[in-house]
Amino acid sequence: MCSFDQNLTFIQSFVEESEIVQRRKKPTKEEGHSMQTARVQDTPVQKRTRVDQMTVQKTVKRTMKNTVQKTVQKTVGTVRSVKVALEKLNAQIKIHHHKIKKYEPRVRFEFERGHFRVKTAVSGAELETCLRLRFDVFHKEFMNKKRTVGVDIDKLDFICDHLVIIDTRENRTIGTYRLNCSKFNDTFYSANEFQMERLLAMPGNKLEMGRACIDKEYRTGAVMALLWRGIVEYAQVTESKYLFGCGSIKTTDKFESALIYKWLRDHGHMNEEFDIVPTKKFRISGFQECLAYIEASPGRFNDEAVRELIPTLIHSYLKAGSKLCGEPALDLEFSCIDFLTLLKVEEMSALFQRKFKI
Repeated sequence: MCSFDQNLTFIQSFVEESEIVQRRKKPTKEEGHSMQTARVQDTPVQKRTRVDQMTVQKTVKRTMKNTVQKTVQKTVGTVRSVKVALEKLNAQIKIHHHKIKKYEPRVRFEFERGHFRVKTAVSGAELETCLRLRFDVFHKEFMNKKRTVGVDIDKLDFICDHLVIIDTRENRTIGTYRLNCSKFNDTFYSANEFQMERLLAMPGNKLEMGRACIDKEYRTGAVMALLWRGIVEYAQVTESKYLFGCGSIKTTDKFESALIYKWLRDHGHMNEEFDIVPTKKFRISGFQECLAYIEASPGRFNDEAVRELIPTLIHSYLKAGSKLCGEPALDLEFSCIDFLTLLKVEEMSALFQRKFKI
């Protein structure tokens, strides 16, 4: 029996000879005729040797191809693992930077309905579950980002309260709302997008609601009602007279934005009392021109189709008695438009007042 080294030497010699043959120039007609004549005179051993050379060459090529494919697959898997590890590290760096572990709520309350617990986050660990849910909904689902894990976080998260809905069967956070009351703070997310000085100057506590999200497996009327019940509970504890925040609609098209604005205005959902307009950075270029064109074409646009552009969350605000204040702002970071949404607690609809015993 031949040793492994002898077999390897034999294979290498055939491969080298094959490569030499491939590198030779294309023969002339005379050379080709001579070669054909020579081949006719090949002995059986020479013919078998030539066939063996071709077989070995094909085998080596096939083996090399398989090896390369496996190496590439392994490398891709390694790169993905490294990518996920870096994403996890990035999330932890953000959490550490904002000192989430030291988080303390301003307001504490808790109640249960069926297998759901509604409460304010009381620890850094509970707050982290909210930030991760927000990342899954806003970044992965709505913005189609390819990152696997992460947190949605900004500097306001540490000074705000966070309403949490937990499915007690799985101990899983399935809904959250960020609550920022003027009783404790004077910095508001909405003020980046809107000029709203007159509203903030009104007497009484004001409660900004933001970063609302629900896990896609739990988007039902029952869960939405639990969020509202939690908001009402918080508003009563803080004695807030106004609830406000950015109501988002998934479009950046200025024509659609103008259509939605006109629909809301025509159906009595606008409040112009506080002269609220988008800040310069968030204004929609060409919005007024689009609105003028739409108003000059009555009956041309399907009323029901425009209504369907408005998400369920904003419809729930309207049902509660909320009004939208002026034209929308353009939020390119989240690829949406935002309406400043305002609800005077004393004007909350009778339906909501009965439902939540206000």
